[in-house]
Parts: sequence; structure tokens; C-alpha cells
Amino acid sequence: MNRFNQILIVALAVQLVLAGGIYFGGKPMATDQIRTALLDTDPAQVNRISIVGEDGKQAVLSKTDDRWQLPEYHQLPANESKVQQALDALASSNRGWPVATTDSGRERFKVLDDKFDKKIILEGAEESPQTLYLGTSPGYRQVHTRLAGEDEVYAVKLNGYDLAPQSDAWLDKTLLQPDGEITSLKGPDFELQKTDGAWKSSAGVGEVDSEELAKVTGTLARLRVSAVANEPAANVDYELTLKSADNTLTYLFFKADENHYVTRDDYTQSFEINQADYEKIVKQTATRLIQEIGDGSETSAASVRDDTKILDTSKTSEEVMRNEDG
Repeated sequence: MNRFNQILIVALAVQLVLAGGIYFGGKPMATDQIRTALLDTDPAQVNRISIVGEDGKQAVLSKTDDRWQLPEYHQLPANESKVQQALDALASSNRGWPVATTDSGRERFKVLDDKFDKKIILEGAEESPQTLYLGTSPGYRQVHTRLAGEDEVYAVKLNGYDLAPQSDAWLDKTLLQPDGEITSLKGPDFELQKTDGAWKSSAGVGEVDSEELAKVTGTLARLRVSAVANEPAANVDYELTLKSADNTLTYLFFKADENHYVTRDDYTQSFEINQADYEKIVKQTATRLIQEIGDGSETSAASVRDDTKILDTSKTSEEVMRNEDG
């Protein structure tokens, strides 16, 4: 290779470097676009979320006094952690490169204004509402999305199943769990108080069975409802009143059509619970919860009653024999 050819090759290389610098200097790299947030919304500023399904039904979540509620679902509390996870997932979604920009593409991916899988509306006190359309899924935990007012369709990392348009999917299933430690229990035939860390019967007789008591307090502390029910609290099987964190709460347990329900005096609705939790509570009576005390020198109340019956029976037999001899 002669010197002239070498000079030509060097000149060509310089031109290619300059051309690349001009091209990439005026256009963002793909990695830069991938990092562009899909939404221009601060999750902390959102105070209302509407999730509309393709059938028109919707779930509405509203934030009041820093608590999420379901204003169109009996004003019941929403699952705080689930709402926050959904907001965080939406806020962390990135645009990437658009997979479609035409009407036919938007229709194919189901992200049109009037044809979508889900429509999500985020509202804030100081921000303009943002509407996001979710459509088909191109893969695991991915969904095609489009922002209202834009043509581009993106495939983002987002689980559409976590954004259900049904209100009961957002219900706080732990809403009937008492706040704080339980310090008092009153059932059909017993009343127990916790004083200085120890449970005692208000009647002052007998010793509380800690294992049986734990079945009640533990079940209440972990109680989860499965759904809101329309069943009235008729034919109540069991009533239980407790004190917890300076609150007095009364629970009513009942059955209907083989299902198990509970209601509480601070809610007008009844709720469905599972059979196992139901039975752990309603089976507790004074006989199971309170053990009568007795030792070698003293006779328990139950023993005294039994001995009295035996003496009475023996006396009756002796009287019968005397009458027969007479």
C-alpha cells in the first residue's frame, strides 16, 4: 500500500468519526430514552385514582387525611400497601422506544380512547390529571401503554393484573383486626380482663386457660375478611365484645347458606370470613376458657357440686330402703 492510499484511509476514518459525533450529538441514545419516565406525576401528590375496565366498571380510590379509601364502595378503607405499590410501579415505568404510532397500531394493542383493557386516571391537588391506557401484554409482567393525547404506544414493565378495576380487589382485608393489644374479652358466659400482664376472670374464680384464650385473641389479631356481604346479622350465633387501644368493639358472628359472616358495631356492612376462623372463636365458652382450681387439701367448685349430687343420691337410696323395710 502506497502512501497516497494510506492518506485516503485516514481521511475516511476521520470523516466517519465526525459524522458519528454529529449524529449522536443531536439525537439521544437509546439508553437515554429508556430512562425517560412514562408519567410526569409525583406519586406523593396523587390523591385520587380511577381504574376503568373495558366493560365500563371502575374502582375509585381516594386519599383523605393520608388514608386511602373506597368512596364508591361503602367508604371502606383500601389496602394502603397495595395502593402505594401500584403508584410506585406506575411512577417507575419508562417509555423506551415506541412500538407503534399509527391508529392501526393503537387499535391492535388495545390502547384507543374508546377501546382499551384498562384506563387509569391519576389526579392530584396541584397537578393536572394524567390518563394512561393499558392494552395487550407482549410478555410476562409487560403491557402496551399509551398516554392520553399522545400517539406513541410503548411496551413497559408493568403488571396489569395489579391494577384491577374492581373495588373489592382494593379492600383492606384486615379492617376488622383490633388496633393494639386486647385487654378485655366478654363472651356469652364469660368476662376476662388482662391486668398486670395476666388474664383473670372477672368472677374471680378459676384460672384462665392461656392456650384456649390464644385461639380467640390470635384469631382476632389475624382476622381477614374475604368479601363484603349483603347478609343482615340475623340469627346471631355468637357475640363478643373486646377492649383494645381504648376502643370498645362488639363483633357478631352468624351463618347463612353454609357461609360464615361477621359484623362489627363500627361498620354497617357484614363481611364473609373463613370457617376455620369462625369456629375458633364461636366455640369458646367459660367451660373451655376458665379452669377451676383445686389441690389436695381443697375441693374445687365442680368437685363440690359432684359430691353433693352423690350424697343426695345416697340419701335417697337409704330412705327408699327404710320405707321398704317398714
